[in-house]
Amino acid sequence: MPRASATEPATPPNPPPPDAAQQRPVLEIKGLKVHYRTTGGDVAAVDGVDLTVRRGEILGIAGESGSGKSTMAVSLLRLLRPPGYVAGGEIAFHPSEGPSVDLLKVDERRLRALRWRALSYLPQGSMNSMNPVMRVGDQFRDVILEHAGRRRGEIDEMIPRLLRSMGLDPGVSRMYPHELSGGMKQRVLMAMSIALEPDLVVADEPTTALDVTIQRVILQSLGDLRDQFGVTLVVISHDMGVHAQLVDRVAVMYEGRVVEVGDVRQVFKQPQHPYTRSLIESIPRIGDAPWQHRNQQPGGRQQRESEVR
Repeated sequence: MPRASATEPATPPNPPPPDAAQQRPVLEIKGLKVHYRTTGGDVAAVDGVDLTVRRGEILGIAGESGSGKSTMAVSLLRLLRPPGYVAGGEIAFHPSEGPSVDLLKVDERRLRALRWRALSYLPQGSMNSMNPVMRVGDQFRDVILEHAGRRRGEIDEMIPRLLRSMGLDPGVSRMYPHELSGGMKQRVLMAMSIALEPDLVVADEPTTALDVTIQRVILQSLGDLRDQFGVTLVVISHDMGVHAQLVDRVAVMYEGRVVEVGDVRQVFKQPQHPYTRSLIESIPRIGDAPWQHRNQQPGGRQQRESEVR
């Protein structure tokens, strides 16, 4: 993956022109509305979102906490819990094998068949997403046997290969989750998410609670999922630096709506919406330390000294 700064999106070196199959969308969201019931009435967390995910791309979903990013993500996989509910809309999923389906209307049996095999999810907070009393290898076996039992004979070969693909030693399969660092847990989940070669992986805040050096490793691994395995990715993050380094296109959410969507370079260089500009300006810059401007800010040292006098 080409290097990029937090404010300068990566530019792939001479990318090949996409073929017709890559231009077909893998996911189409139309008029999605998700509400939460409260004692004071319903609150719209996602308010009429329209969004298309192209096959083979990495699409970023940006926005501050509470903008509706994660609610939209769990709605895609029908994992939304009460008091949340889908109030309207359509989510058309086009897997590479089998007919297209509306994820909001498909029956539970068909949806279960799609999960892991065609549609995978990296939940927010890898620290709490694994069974603490099962070894890593057994958790891989659980997923593979439950969703692709016909591949039972391949499991012993698949697990080491998947772990190596994420830069992990095959011996990790014999460890328990508490023996792994946060970054290792995240990469184990990433390896698990591609075990059955899905069309689409939704990653919700994949770098949360990780230090900056591990974040870089995780971003590299996410890029490898697309480049090496052909997986389409939707990456949800409030961190605009993550989007600058990783994604092809970015959609910006504000108060439950998508207010801007476009090529990541175009959005960073010429943001159209005031909220997008505010998000980009919030990225820390080297040499721009807040204390350098303290005297010019209200309540700074010079103002306090003049008030004392």
